Amino acid sequence: MDAIDTQILEMLKKNARESFATIGKSVELSAPAVGNRVKQLEEKGIIRGYSLLINHEKLGITTKAYIILKIHQSSTLRTAYNQIKYLPEVQRCDRITGEDSLCILGYFQDNKDLVNLLERISQYGVPNTSIILES
Repeated sequence: MDAIDTQILEMLKKNARESFATIGKSVELSAPAVGNRVKQLEEKGIIRGYSLLINHEKLGITTKAYIILKIHQSSTLRTAYNQIKYLPEVQRCDRITGEDSLCILGYFQDNKDLVNLLERISQYGVPNTSIILES
């Protein structure tokens, strides 16, 4: 990876849909040359994919929260993780070190939906919730 690849990555981080022609003008390469470099970065695993930024508020999401879940028994950790990470409200579910077992980021239509999730995951352990005020 060289300085040009770094510039290409920086531009794609700002706008993953930026055209290769626009990037090429910035790094003084042709659009096909930029395309080839991006393809190589993908093949090397440096670029693993592209994502979408969603305005969740416009979709009615009013409550976001971090939930730390302390699992009752270590034997249920894998089961809990595999079940919780696929719940529709869960944006992210990470296994973490320390006394706690899972760190969950959830998006909810309202507090009632948050309470509903907490009741569902309580079968696996004790949740500790922090509502996000601003991000």
